[in-house]
Amino acid sequence: MELNMRPETYHAPFSSAPPIPHVASTKTSRTVTRYDIATAIMKRVPNLSRREATRIFECALQEIADALSKREESVKLHEFGTFFIRERTRRPSRDPLPTEGEPNRRRKILNFRPSIGLKEKVEKAQGREANRRP
Repeated sequence: MELNMRPETYHAPFSSAPPIPHVASTKTSRTVTRYDIATAIMKRVPNLSRREATRIFECALQEIADALSKREESVKLHEFGTFFIRERTRRPSRDPLPTEGEPNRRRKILNFRPSIGLKEKVEKAQGREANRRP
């Protein structure tokens, strides 16, 4: 017995349920990983191994993280954007039985504000993508 494994025609053995039609997704984006970025660095810099490209990228990320963890106000990357730490205000506790003790503290969160050039580049790419779709 041969099973056709295409999703639109596959029937599970001993199942009375109708097959689920396969719908192709129009989403073509994917997640860019550290490996992808290291590969891009390796391609742009001749005679650079993948290991060296990965180390360079890891060092850059570590410098950003170190600067922010040392309570720097912000980290600005020219023509890319700014990473900055913002404090959220105290909020009332959700505890139905109030207890003695410290109220909810202020929290620090990390934000990113893209540069104008990066925003324009993304909008331009999104505009081209919208024109491609029927």
